[in-house]
Amino acid sequence: VNGSGSDVEALAREIARDPVCHSVWIHTNEKWKHSNAVFDVDGDWKHVHGPRHVADDFGGKGVELRFPPNVFRQANPEAFSNIVDAVKAEARGKCLELYGGVGTIGLNVLDGVDSLVCSDSNPNNVPAFEGALKTLNKRLRKKATYVGLDAEGMVEAGWLKKDFDTVIVDPPRKGCGRAVLEAVNASKAGRLVYVSCGFDAFVRDKQTL
Repeated sequence: VNGSGSDVEALAREIARDPVCHSVWIHTNEKWKHSNAVFDVDGDWKHVHGPRHVADDFGGKGVELRFPPNVFRQANPEAFSNIVDAVKAEARGKCLELYGGVGTIGLNVLDGVDSLVCSDSNPNNVPAFEGALKTLNKRLRKKATYVGLDAEGMVEAGWLKKDFDTVIVDPPRKGCGRAVLEAVNASKAGRLVYVSCGFDAFVRDKQTL
């Protein structure tokens, strides 16, 4: 949209008048050179109208996840709900999650593990994770921690050298970086749960694991 800030806000308010509209935000991608990323997590996000997030409990799983527009949300929540069930059946003990987003997987496995460290680099994930965590009972809340680092940052910070029983990874289509794969191989965790949305990358990563 071209025009002054007031013009853009006026347009947003007009959109908000539509009864099917959930909420309206104005986003400014401040990168000097655009890539294929439409949104810039570090750009300016201005809430204009409606709720600040979409709430989704993935079919009544008991955790009300929060998705503002500046975080990643699965395109097919019904299918991903089945993936969450499969991960929940495998996760146990002390659990570390890389590429954790808002905690879509981690918060849903929380009642079946001893502890959870969830991690990702998008700073907008943290308040969404913490907001969902506050809706859970005190026993579950005490189990969970969020670290605002990407997977490579978690490796560099030494998290993969700690005593975890299960590592969960849910990387983007390109798969895990080599440093992450090597750290997982060297970790003390006896169980790896790999959720893949890029089969070719999974096949490649599996050869290293």
